[in-house]
Amino acid sequence: MEKSEFERVIEQLPIGACIINQDMTITFANPTFLGGLTIRQPDLVGQPLLTVFEEQARFLKRKIDSVFILKNPSFSYWQQRPHVFPMRSSRPITGDESQMYQNVQFMPLSNENAEVTHVSIFVTDVTAEASYFIQQSDLKNALEDEHQQLKALHQELKVAQKKMLQSEKMASIGQLAAGVAHEINNPIGFVSSNLETLKDYALKLIKTTQTQKKIIVKQAEDRFIKLLEDVYERQGVDFILEDLPELLDESLDGAERVKKIVNSLRDFALSDEESWMEVDLCAEIESTLIVLKNELKYKVQIEKQFPAEPVFLWGKASKIRQLLFNTILNSLQAMVSGGTLTIECKQEQDKIKLIIEDTGAGIAESDLERIFDPFFTTKEVGQGTGLGLSEVYTITEEHEASVDVLSKVGEGSRFVFVFNTPKSS
Repeated sequence: MEKSEFERVIEQLPIGACIINQDMTITFANPTFLGGLTIRQPDLVGQPLLTVFEEQARFLKRKIDSVFILKNPSFSYWQQRPHVFPMRSSRPITGDESQMYQNVQFMPLSNENAEVTHVSIFVTDVTAEASYFIQQSDLKNALEDEHQQLKALHQELKVAQKKMLQSEKMASIGQLAAGVAHEINNPIGFVSSNLETLKDYALKLIKTTQTQKKIIVKQAEDRFIKLLEDVYERQGVDFILEDLPELLDESLDGAERVKKIVNSLRDFALSDEESWMEVDLCAEIESTLIVLKNELKYKVQIEKQFPAEPVFLWGKASKIRQLLFNTILNSLQAMVSGGTLTIECKQEQDKIKLIIEDTGAGIAESDLERIFDPFFTTKEVGQGTGLGLSEVYTITEEHEASVDVLSKVGEGSRFVFVFNTPKSS
């Protein structure tokens, strides 16, 4: 009776669960695990885990081996590896089917002799964390509502005054972003440095340990060699020596990714009071896409068409960043239900051409002539200030460049910028 009740509880858990033995064969899988899979597998019991999930076999084997050898649980969080198993998840906000973001736990199962005979795998759906981005959207809408309340006063000011207010707002945001980037840079700097040193220490210790073992095996008596091998086996030393460099490489890779994000945030926040210089257009696009990562997630596919060599234009870096930010953000906001954002930059003789194209809602022909006017917007009340594209046009004129817009309702919009190449010294 108790076993039957236990089985019913396991089958109804909203967490995917399966069990494997020492041969990596699946001995149990609950309905949540089976039902979430996107691959057609009527019954997984009796099948080899590493064959069924071939793409993740190397990762799964390393995790499971660590549980059998070290007799400790192992974990995989979605930030590190979002899709361990090919599973679907229904997003709570939109109801759209998407890949499940997972936290995976690998837990040892021991017998009465404390020997690990099986490993249980628990898969938890954490896709709901996408609600974080809804909170960010609500915050943005609240800020835009404040701008809307000031609109009546702004209309009475000259265009120059309106642009100055917008510049001050962007400067405030820039100062905040620069401060955040500075605060993060300090700890991530010494973490990266310590990890590099730790990796160097680890490699030296591994080499020393391996050399010591070789010497002992050659010189020591059989009873000492057997004792050493027993210690190595019980402590999982061979596995640790193999796994340690890879763990440190993963940690260094994570720290490097944080550095790139912080550097992009810092670059975006730089003051626009700067000299004219050569600006690497493709690099600035990459930086802007990192800053806009929250807007991109879950809905927009990015297609980049960049030449092999860097493309330099003559201008102010912060202004170009603002132009890219406003134009790309405008395209993303036009693709409410998802779509494709295509960005192309190329050099044609003495000119640089930048094309930003989306598959969004498009712009009505009657509105095309007004999209660069200050405070003109087709968005609903509270959804936009109408200053973004106006600023884009001002920056374009300041750089003695040109911009053309082609758009069709229901199909999307295409912004084509033409800039000057760097001036020869």
